[in-house]
Parts: sequence; structure tokens; C-alpha cells
Amino acid sequence: MKEFTNSEINARFALAGGFPSDYVNNGRFMMLIWNDGKHPVKVFIDEREIQLLPDHLLCTTYLHKVHIDNSKEALKSLFFNREFYCVHTYDSEVSCNGLLFFGSNSTPVLKLDEEEISRLRTLFGVLEEEFSEVDNNQEEMLRILLKRLIIRCTRLARKQILKSDENQGDIDLIRTFNVLVEEHFKTKKSVKEYAELMYKSPKTITNVFGKYSEETPLQVIHNRVIMEAKRLLFYTDKSAKEVGYELGYSDPAQFSKLFKNVVGVTTTEFKESRNFSLFGHN
Repeated sequence: MKEFTNSEINARFALAGGFPSDYVNNGRFMMLIWNDGKHPVKVFIDEREIQLLPDHLLCTTYLHKVHIDNSKEALKSLFFNREFYCVHTYDSEVSCNGLLFFGSNSTPVLKLDEEEISRLRTLFGVLEEEFSEVDNNQEEMLRILLKRLIIRCTRLARKQILKSDENQGDIDLIRTFNVLVEEHFKTKKSVKEYAELMYKSPKTITNVFGKYSEETPLQVIHNRVIMEAKRLLFYTDKSAKEVGYELGYSDPAQFSKLFKNVVGVTTTEFKESRNFSLFGHN
């Protein structure tokens, strides 16, 4: 693994072959995980299992607990924290926030064609070289290369996650909505509340999502709430009532009903699943 650190601001950026679980678990990283091999790789994100197919790239954030069983496969992984590059602060540079990271599809997986694979292999090669160039320009050069990678992935995401990438204004509206949900999902539960923050009408937001997204704006809100609820129920000893209060529901029945509607099981049934090891260890 190759790593850059700036201890003065606690900035960390790393490139790894495989998936170094110990490194990931000791930091809050945005992650790009690319299966550059010939076989599927089993990935656990929180309690959910996915198969990362060959020539596919997965984007996750520090909100996710990620575990990979067969991490010795031909994986290439990038990790960076907010101190090294904050996708929220510098979104105007890469336009990825609310799409690659903190979007309605919280862990997007991108399919790479042969041309894109060739570009990424070249870019990863340049990154490897730059990790060895220790001078005053190293940090900025690494940041530039990271931004280039994020921009390439963002372009793919527009084509693969959204139905179209033609209207930039509409795409930015979706991204803005997703980011606001990330910031306010514990206190704001209706499309109207987010529309007010955006100085848009709920109908405008709903219509734009209808044109470009597989989810409605209300589903985006509910899915973000449920993602946090599942994490709290699975990884803590908090009761469903306590989780509901933490997520902004004063009425436990309302929270329980939403959870059952979205997940398909009750909070009790879901919490019982933590008695079983989804990651292959206790």
C-alpha cells in the first residue's frame, strides 16, 4: 500500500492493491474500489452483500462499514479523508457530491468499458509513481490526480445512474437535493421542507426526479433514514424506540411502520439478525 499523510492537518490519501481492512477501520474514508480482476468479489456494505463484478468500480463513504472476504483478488482501492479532499467543499471542481457520494444510490457501482479501463490503469500507474515523488509539490499533484479520477467516475455515473445527462441544471437539482437530505434527514422528512431550502416547488423537484432518477424524492428521504436506522439497530444496543427518537420520530409507531414498509421486516426481526455473523466472524 502507498500512502500520503500530512500530519499538520491530518490529511490521508492511500492507494492499495486489495482491500486493507485494518487501514479502513482506523479512519473515516471516501473509497473507490475497483475490481480489475477476472472474478466477482463478495463485498459486505453494512449488512448488505453485493457482488463486485470484474471491470466494475464501487464508491463508498465514511458512513459505510465495508468488509471484503476475498480481498486478495485483483482489487485496486483508493482511500482519502475529508482533510485531504472534501467533496462537499470543493464540489464545484468535480460535481460528484450527491451522485458518486451521498447520493440517492448510496453505494453506486459503475461499469467500465475497455476504453475507460485503459484510462484508469494509466491513471493508477501515474498515481503510484507520484506517491514516490516526495517533494513540495507532491500533495497538490496527488490531489489533482484524485480529482481527475473523480471527474471521470462522475461522468460515468451521470450516464449509468441517471437516465440522462443532458440538462445540467436538472442534474444539479438532483445532486443538491441528495446533499441536503444527507445533511438534514434527521430533522426534515418531507419533500416540501427540502423544496423550501432550494427555493423550488415540490412539484418541480418531483418532476425532475421523474425524468432522471429511478427514485422519487420522498423515497430518497426514506431510504436515507432507513440506512441510518439499520446501522443503529445492527451495530448498537439501542432499542427501536431509541433509534426512532434519534432519527426524529417522536411517535415510535410511525417509525416502525416506515421501517416495515421499506425493509420488509419489523425492527425486531431486523435487530435479531445481529445475532448472526454476516461477515463470517463473531
